Amino acid sequence: MIEARRARDKRFLGRVGAWAAAGILAAGAMCPALSATRVLVGKHAIVYDIVNPTGVEFLPNYSNNSYTQKVLQEDEFSKRVLIEVNLAPLNSTAPFPVSAQQMPHQMRAFLGPEKNIPVNESNILSQAKALTQGSRTVHEAVTAVFNWIVDNFTYDAGRNTPQDGRSVFYSKRGSCVGYTQLAIAMLRSLGIPARYAHGYLPPGYDWGISKKYWGVQISGGGYHAWVEVFYMDIGWCFSDLLHSKNFVDPFHVLRYTDGINLNPRNIRGGSLDVEDATTFTIFREENATLAIDQLPLPKKDFLARQSLPQQFGTIYGKVKDPSGKIIPKGSLVLWAGIQGRTIPFENGIYSLLGLEDGEYRVIVRADGHGETEKHLTAKKGEVKQVDLVLSPRESRPSSPPPKPKTTPKAKP
Repeated sequence: MIEARRARDKRFLGRVGAWAAAGILAAGAMCPALSATRVLVGKHAIVYDIVNPTGVEFLPNYSNNSYTQKVLQEDEFSKRVLIEVNLAPLNSTAPFPVSAQQMPHQMRAFLGPEKNIPVNESNILSQAKALTQGSRTVHEAVTAVFNWIVDNFTYDAGRNTPQDGRSVFYSKRGSCVGYTQLAIAMLRSLGIPARYAHGYLPPGYDWGISKKYWGVQISGGGYHAWVEVFYMDIGWCFSDLLHSKNFVDPFHVLRYTDGINLNPRNIRGGSLDVEDATTFTIFREENATLAIDQLPLPKKDFLARQSLPQQFGTIYGKVKDPSGKIIPKGSLVLWAGIQGRTIPFENGIYSLLGLEDGEYRVIVRADGHGETEKHLTAKKGEVKQVDLVLSPRESRPSSPPPKPKTTPKAKP
C-alpha cells in the first residue's frame, strides 16, 4: 500500500524529465484531446545511493522485458542500485485465448487462486470474459482488463477498506494492493499468468512531493505494489495500475515478487523506510524518454508503453536561444481561431500530441525571451522533430536626458 509521507530527505536530488504534453486544438476547428493517456518511448535509468545507519534491507538483482534492477555496490549500511527502464515497443503477438498445452509447466504456479486472489470466482470470471471478448492477443486481453480497472475504480487506502480481490471487485475501491490483487485474479481466470510485485517508491521524487511524472499526478511515497504479467513470446512485464501499463518507471525499487525466490540467502534486517532514517540520493540519472502518441483508454491520466502503430501526429523538439543554448522552461500556446491552449515545456523539450493532418499556429514564450509565433505542419501517424528558437527580449534603450530649459534673453 502506498503510505503517504512528506519528503523528508533534502539530499534527494531527483530530476524528473517531465513534460506535460497534452491534447491540443486543431487549426481552424475545435479538436478535443483524445485522452489523458500518453504513450512513451526511450530509456530512463537512475543510480541510487541508499543509506541507513542501521542497515539497508536486501534488494535483489532482477530483470524482465523492460525493467532491470542491479545492486552495483553495497556494505553494511548502504547500497548503490541501478534501475533502468527500456521503453522499446511491446512487440508481443502471443495469441489469446492462451493454450494450456503450450504454457510452460513452471507458469502454472501463477494461474491458481491465493488467499486474496480469487481465481474463477463466478462474477469476476464473467466480467473478465466480457471485457476480453474479441481479443486476439494476450496484450489485447491484458489491456482491456487494465483499462477497465483504471477507469472504473477509485483509489482508497483507508484502514477500513478491504484490499482482497473479491472485496475490491464489488466495492470498486482499493489501494495499490487491492488493484493489483484484483488484476491478478482476473488475468489468472483468463489463463494468463500474473504475479504480485512489491517495492518502494523513494520519497522526494514526484509521487512523494505530489508533482507530476509525464503529467500523471499521484501523491504519496513509501511501500507499493504492482503487477507482473507473462507473455509467451517476450516473457514477464511490469504494469502499475496507478501509473502505467506495460512498464514501470525507475522510481519503483523492487523488494520481491511473489512465487519466486529473489533472495537465495534469505537475508533479513535493514530498512528502506525513510521513517527508519533511510535516505535516497540520486547519484546519476539519464532520462531519454519521449511522449509520442495518445490513446483513447484509460481516460484517466495514465502512461503507456508503445504497443500499436502510431495513431496520431506528433511534433516535438528542443527550445533554444540563437546561440543554441537550451531554454529550460516556458510554454507554447496552440491556437484554433481565437481560442488557445497553453502547453508548458520543461528541460528544454516540448511535445505536441494527438495531431490530425494540418497546419498549427503556436506562440512560444519563455521568461527573458521575446514571444515568437511559429506555424507547424503535422501529418497523422508521423513523429517529427522541429526545434524552436527564441530570441532574447530586447531591452528598451534608455530615454535621452531632457534638454535643460533656457530662459529667453530680454530684448534691449
